[in-house]
Amino acid sequence: MGKRRVLGPSAWMLGATGLAIGVFAAYLVKQGNPGNMGLCIACFLRDISSFFGGEAMKMNGFAYIRPEIVGMMLGATVAAISFREFKARGGSGSVYRFVLGFIFMVSALIFLGCPVRAWLRLGGGDLNAAVGIAGLVVGIFVGTVFLRRGYIVGRVKKLAKPLGFVMAAIAVILLVLALVTFYSGAAPGGFSTVAKGAKKTAEGVVFTAEKVISPADASMVDGAIVGADGAVVASPDSVAAAAGVPGGSRAPLYLSLVAGLAIGVAAQRSRFCSVGGIRDSILIKRYDLLVGVAGLVIGVAVMNMVFGQFNLGFEGQPAAHTNFLGNFLPMVLVGLTAVFMGGCPLRQVIMASEGDLDAVAAILGMMLGAVASHALSLASTGAGPASGAWVAMGAMAAVTLGIGFMRTQKA
Repeated sequence: MGKRRVLGPSAWMLGATGLAIGVFAAYLVKQGNPGNMGLCIACFLRDISSFFGGEAMKMNGFAYIRPEIVGMMLGATVAAISFREFKARGGSGSVYRFVLGFIFMVSALIFLGCPVRAWLRLGGGDLNAAVGIAGLVVGIFVGTVFLRRGYIVGRVKKLAKPLGFVMAAIAVILLVLALVTFYSGAAPGGFSTVAKGAKKTAEGVVFTAEKVISPADASMVDGAIVGADGAVVASPDSVAAAAGVPGGSRAPLYLSLVAGLAIGVAAQRSRFCSVGGIRDSILIKRYDLLVGVAGLVIGVAVMNMVFGQFNLGFEGQPAAHTNFLGNFLPMVLVGLTAVFMGGCPLRQVIMASEGDLDAVAAILGMMLGAVASHALSLASTGAGPASGAWVAMGAMAAVTLGIGFMRTQKA
């Protein structure tokens, strides 16, 4: 009997894809993206959701159409069509995937990042990410237990080919809105965007060097920010200590778009998925996808050191908190929901761009989850998880396990 292969011929392509993602991510941070967030699918989908939700949903500091996501969608679509892998399909538990996507996003925003960003954070020296990754592995392991017992979210059905272009159409619309916003300097009526370089004070005031963005009726006076009634809403010291908001921290639009296109093509061809790598290593003892994860960590770590962005430790990490359980527990849910959905959000974006409407449903669930996270104040900050996050995680865990048992065919 021949020896089982633990690495297949795709391993080299996955390693190269992971390496490219890591290098691009570090470079995008160097060019202006938030620290350790050169590419975070969950965070970037949140930012896009904020473009539509804005201040009404407490998301005014995030509103920006991330070109990286748009580029990934378009790049994956072109690659799938070029290699005859574009197939319109769906009907595989779309409602369940929507709910799982919602839970995934709320959990990811409690941790402050998706699985891809967890690895990127680790490659930037953030040891809080190691705690989150430990939780991710536990969640994926629990998911594999369900898979072994017959879990299946649904059976895929072939659909009319035009339906497969839903994600590509959404990407084109987002690209048009992004370009209109970029060249006009403001979002079209009814939408929101954050000016590049915008900062936020401890009191929640958002401003740039030129003007106060929120509250809309406030203004800068002698280094302080005062409201329309003349009351000081942010002192000069608070203004001086203000930190950049995520939506205002971004690399140049066209650079981000090109990076997204390249990653979309590479991820479509290689089938890169960080969650799938851990799942396959546990379930079938295959490590091809983990080679991709290793490439990602190596690529981002080396480039972060080159750019002077590597900072080893728990404290002072960008867009992160140090609460142990607040890093571990939500990532258990992230891992479990990703296994139940059939892949991490990066993989969902690629599958949706290949014509998978169930993946589109998962992405829409993630975007609604992002809105709910901020509207209900469930998303974490640098100070740690919100008080309501613990109850939310308990409720979401019950729903996720309920879906798992309902969709498991063996008793």
